[in-house]
Amino acid sequence: MKKYRKVRFVSFRPRGRGFMGARYTGRRRSGGVFRLWRFRWLTLLGLVLSGLAIGLCSLRLAPGSYGADMFQSYFDHPAILWLNLTPPVLLILFLWFVLGRAWLSVALGGGVITVLSVADHFKIIFRDDPLTAADLGLAAEGLNMANNYISAIGAEVFLAVGAFALSVLILAVICRANPARTWKGRTAGGLITLGLLVGMVWLFCTGGPMTKTAWNQWTQNEDNINQWSATQVYLSKGFVYPFLHSLPDAVEGKPEGYKDADAQAVLEAHPDADIPENQKVNVVSIMLEGFNDLTQFADIELREDKKSPYKPWNDLEKISYSGRLITNIFAAGTVDTERGHVTGMTDFGNLRHDIWSYARYFGDQGYITDGSHPSNDWFYNRKNINRYLGFDNYYFLENHYADITDGEIAKDDVLMPEIYDLLLEDMEQGKPVFSFNVTYQNHGPYPIGWLRYGEFVPKGVYSDDSYYILNNYLGGIEKTGQQLVKLKKKLEKLDEPVVLMVYGDHNPWLGDGNSVYEELGVNFDLDTKEGFENYYGTRYLIWANDAAKEVLGFDFVGEGPDLSPAFLMAHFFDLCGWEGPALTQVTKPLLDSGLTVASSHGVYLYNNRMSDTLPESLTDEWQDYVNLSYYLRNRVKFNN
Repeated sequence: MKKYRKVRFVSFRPRGRGFMGARYTGRRRSGGVFRLWRFRWLTLLGLVLSGLAIGLCSLRLAPGSYGADMFQSYFDHPAILWLNLTPPVLLILFLWFVLGRAWLSVALGGGVITVLSVADHFKIIFRDDPLTAADLGLAAEGLNMANNYISAIGAEVFLAVGAFALSVLILAVICRANPARTWKGRTAGGLITLGLLVGMVWLFCTGGPMTKTAWNQWTQNEDNINQWSATQVYLSKGFVYPFLHSLPDAVEGKPEGYKDADAQAVLEAHPDADIPENQKVNVVSIMLEGFNDLTQFADIELREDKKSPYKPWNDLEKISYSGRLITNIFAAGTVDTERGHVTGMTDFGNLRHDIWSYARYFGDQGYITDGSHPSNDWFYNRKNINRYLGFDNYYFLENHYADITDGEIAKDDVLMPEIYDLLLEDMEQGKPVFSFNVTYQNHGPYPIGWLRYGEFVPKGVYSDDSYYILNNYLGGIEKTGQQLVKLKKKLEKLDEPVVLMVYGDHNPWLGDGNSVYEELGVNFDLDTKEGFENYYGTRYLIWANDAAKEVLGFDFVGEGPDLSPAFLMAHFFDLCGWEGPALTQVTKPLLDSGLTVASSHGVYLYNNRMSDTLPESLTDEWQDYVNLSYYLRNRVKFNN
C-alpha cells in the first residue's frame, strides 16, 4: 500500500509589488479611496488624462480672439488633435519616469505648456501675432504687457489654469505610485517616452517630407481663416504643434567663420556717418506688387489702336536713373524683396525682434519714418515686423485706408495720392521724411473669363486663358504707371527736395505652370544668365525733383547696374554722396568691385558675369558684410 506524505497547508500572503498593481505587504489594509494611490495603473491613467486635459485647454486658448468656431474646427481634423495632444502626454510621462513623482511631472511639464499657451493667447489678442519658439528670448517684453493681460483674462484662461491646478492636486493626493520598482525600469520608461517625443518632433516638425505633408495636408484647416495670413494659418493648427514646428527657426545659425569680436571690429572701424544737414532730402520708396516691364524680354502683340500699357512707366524711366533689380523670388514671396531693401541684408533672419534697418538709421538722423500698405496689417505680419524694423508709424487697411475705401483694399488711384498727402502732413512737422510704401494693385492671380480694364492684346493671338490673364495684368500695369506719373508731377512742383524710388517686387504670376510665359516664348533657363535675369529680374528707378537734384548735385538720370534688393539702398546712398551707416560703408567695396547681385540661390553677378562662387579677391569684404549683417540683427539691442 502506497504511503502519502502529510501536507501542511499554510496561507500565502505575497509581499512586494504586483505588475501595475498594489504594493502587497501581507496585511489587509483599509482607508478607502485614499489608498488607491498605491496602484500604478491608476497613476498612469491620471497622468495620461492630465496631459490630455492640459492639451485640450491649450487648444481652447489657441484661437485667441478668433472665436469658438476655430476651436470647434480642430475636432474636424484628427491630425490636429493628435499632434497637439500627444506631445503633452509624452512630456509628462517622460518627467514621471525621471522624477518619480506624478504631481511634479504635471506641475513642470503641464505648467510649461499652460504658461506658453496663455502667452500665445494674449499675444494673438494684443498683437495678432502667435508665440513661436523664437519668441522665448523676449520674456522682458512679455512682462511689460502684463498689465494688459490682467484686464483681458477670460474664461478660457481660468479654465486652463484651473485644469492644470486640479490635475496637480488630484495626482498629489490620489495618484502617487512610482513609475517602476527599479532604476532600470525607470530608465527604460524614460528612454522610450523621450524617444517617442523626440521622434515625433523630428519627423513631423523639423523638416523633411513628413513635416511638409503634416503641415500642408494633414492639418490644413482653412475654412475659418485667410490662407495668406501667417498668424491665422498658425493658429488654425492649434498651439503645441505649430510651436514645435517653429523650433527650426528659433535660432539663426551663425555664418561660417563668424566671431562676435570680428563683427565688433568691423562696426568700430565703420561708425555710422551722419547725413549732412543741408542734404537731408525727403525719400519716398514705393515697392510695386507684381510689377515688371515684360517687354524687356518678351514680344507682346498689342492691338494697333492701343498705346503700350508701359508707356507711362517708360516715359518716367527716360527722366530717371533706372536699372534691373535681381530678386530672389518669382510670382510670390514679396516680403523677401521688401525686407531685403529695408534692411540692406541679403539674409535678414526671422524678424521676431527689433533689428537694424534703414528706417531705423533715417530715424536716428531726425527723419520721420512711416509708410503705407493698403491691405491687411496681418499680411506677412507687417503690423509687427514694421515695428521691429523701427518705423514710427505705418498705415494699413485697418487703421487708415478702410475709412477711405469703405473697407476695400485700396488700388493705386487711392494709394498714390494718399502717399503724397501723408508726405505733406509729415513735412509740416519741419523734419525730413522717409516714406516706405508697398502697393497691392496687380496682385495675382488675374481673372479668366472677363476683362477688367479692356483689351490690349487682341483675341486669337494667344490661348483664351492667356488672352484674359495678359489683358487683365497689363491693364493694371497701365493704371499703376499713370498714377506714378501723376505723383511725380505733384512732387516736382514742391520746393522741398524729394527723391522717389520705385521698384517691382517680383515677376507676376501668369498662368499655372507659367503658361503665358511659355506662349510668349520667354527664356527661363536658369542655367543661363539671360534666363536667370528674366526669371528673377524686375525694374527699379530713382527720380528726383529739381530741389533734390540741386541739393545732392546729381541729376538722377541714366542706366544703373543690376542690383540685389539688399544693395539698392546702398547704391542710392552712393549716388547721393552719403557715407551712410556702417552696413552701407561695408557694402560699398562690394559694389565698387563689381559684385552687384548676391542671390539667396547661391548665384552672384560679378562684373556682369554670372557665377556660383565669389572671387577670392572679395572674400574678406564679403565676410565683413555677412558678419556685420548677422551682428546687427542678433547682437545689437534697440529701443523703439
